[in-house]
Amino acid sequence: MSQRQLSFRRGQFWYGDFLVAVVILMIIGVLFVTSIRDLTTRNEIIKELILDASDISSTVMSEGYGTKEDWENSIGTIGFVKDYRFNTTKFGTDFRGISYQNQKAMLGTFNNVWIYLQNRDGLIIQSSSNDYTKLDDIEADNIVSIKRFVFCNQGVGICEGHGDLYVLGVVVWR
Repeated sequence: MSQRQLSFRRGQFWYGDFLVAVVILMIIGVLFVTSIRDLTTRNEIIKELILDASDISSTVMSEGYGTKEDWENSIGTIGFVKDYRFNTTKFGTDFRGISYQNQKAMLGTFNNVWIYLQNRDGLIIQSSSNDYTKLDDIEADNIVSIKRFVFCNQGVGICEGHGDLYVLGVVVWR
C-alpha cells in the first residue's frame, strides 16, 4: 500500500468519529434546553404560588365580614382577626363549616390551600382540613408556606390564656 492510500483510509475514520461527536453534542444540547425550559416553568409556578399565598395570608389576617351562611353562598370576605386577636370561632366553626371548593373560591384561588393554627410547642391544634396533620403530609412538587404570628382571644375555644402567641400557617400548592 502506498502512503496516499493509507491517508485516505484514516480520513474515512475521522468522518465517523466526527458524526458520533455531533450526535453526542446534539443530545447534550436537547437535554440542556429541556432542563432550562423546565426550570423556567417551575420558577413561574413558584412565583404564582408565592403571590397566591401572600394574598391569602393577608386576607385571613383581616377582620373579614359575613356570617357562615354568607360564606357558604360566597358572600363576604374571609378573615379571622378582630381587634388584633385571632377569632377561633370564625376559623374553627365558620370557615371549616363551608365546603373546600367554597373555601378556595372565597380565598380567591384555584390552587390547593391548607390553613392551620399551631401552638408554641409546634403542635397543629386546628386546621382547615382534617386531611393533613403536618406540612409533610402534603405531597406536591410545588408548595409554598407562609407563617404569621397571631394572638388568641382569652378563654375562647382552644386558646388557653391571655395573650397566647400562635402561628397561623397558610400553605398553597399545585
